[in-house]
Amino acid sequence: MLGKILVPLDGSKLSEAALGPGTELAAAFASELHLLGVCEGSDESYRRLMETYLVAKAEEARRSLSGTPVSVKTAAECGEPAGRIIDYATKQRVGLLVVVSHGHSGIMPWTMGGTANKIVHGASMPVLLLRAAAAKKRSPQKSIFSKVLLPLDGSAAGEAALSLVLEIAAVLKAQVILLTVIESSRRVHTIGGLDSIRFPDQEVEKTKLALSDYLDCVVRKFSDRGVEAHREMRSGQAAEEILKLAKTAGATLVAMSSHGKSGLREWVFGSVSNKVLHAGKTHLLLVRPAPDAELSCPR
Repeated sequence: MLGKILVPLDGSKLSEAALGPGTELAAAFASELHLLGVCEGSDESYRRLMETYLVAKAEEARRSLSGTPVSVKTAAECGEPAGRIIDYATKQRVGLLVVVSHGHSGIMPWTMGGTANKIVHGASMPVLLLRAAAAKKRSPQKSIFSKVLLPLDGSAAGEAALSLVLEIAAVLKAQVILLTVIESSRRVHTIGGLDSIRFPDQEVEKTKLALSDYLDCVVRKFSDRGVEAHREMRSGQAAEEILKLAKTAGATLVAMSSHGKSGLREWVFGSVSNKVLHAGKTHLLLVRPAPDAELSCPR
C-alpha cells in the first residue's frame, strides 16, 4: 500500500517538516522514499542547486533510517511545480504524497503552500497534508499518527481512507476515533438565498440506528487488528462537527475521503473535505475513493 512515499521539497525549512512523517512511515512500512525538487522554467543553475540540496537531505534521511531496509531516491525536474510533482508521483506509482500546507520558498521561486493546494485537488493518490503551524510546534518525539480522527458516513466512497488508516494505526499503534455526523437538515440554494430543509424525524432515527450498527462493525475491524478505536456520533453539519471534535479530542490527524457524494445523508465529500482543509488546523490525510469501492461493513 505504501511501497513508495514522495516528499516534494522547495528548499525551505518549512517544506522539510514533511521529512519527519515521511521517514516515519517509510521506516514503518519499508517504503522507498523519494525526495523531489522542481525548478520552474529551465534554469540549469537552479536545477544544479536543487540537486545538491536534495543529495544533502537524502543523506540526512538515510542516517535517520539507518538499520532499516529503506532506500532513498532523489530527483530534480523543471516545470510547473504541482503538475510536475503529480506527474512524477503518477509515473513512479507513489502510494503517498507528503506536503506542507503553507510555506515560503527557499531555493526555488515558488511557495509550497499554493503548490500543496493544487496537489490536494489534482492528485489521484493519497495526500498527507501537514499544517505549517502545527508542524512547527510538533515535538520531535510525538508522532502525528498518535490519534487519528476518521469521519465516516456509512458509504463505500466515505471509506476511502479507512484501509490506509487501519494499516497505519496497526503498525504505529495509533488510537483511532471513528466519527459519523447525522445531518437532520440539508442546506439548499433557493431564489431567496440559502435555506434549510429538515428531514422527517422518523428518517433521522432510522439513519441513527443504521449508522450505529455500522460504526460498531468498523470498530470491530480495528479491534481485530489490535488497534484502540472508539466511536462518536454527532448531530449537525458534517464539516463543523469534524472540526469541533478534532479540536476537543486532541486529534493529531484527520483522515477522510477527498471526493464524492455518498451515504444515507449524502455527505458531499468534496465539499466537506474542502471545508476541513481550509478551516481546520489539524494535519489532514485525504484519499480519493476508487470508482468500484465496496462497503466494508454492509448495511
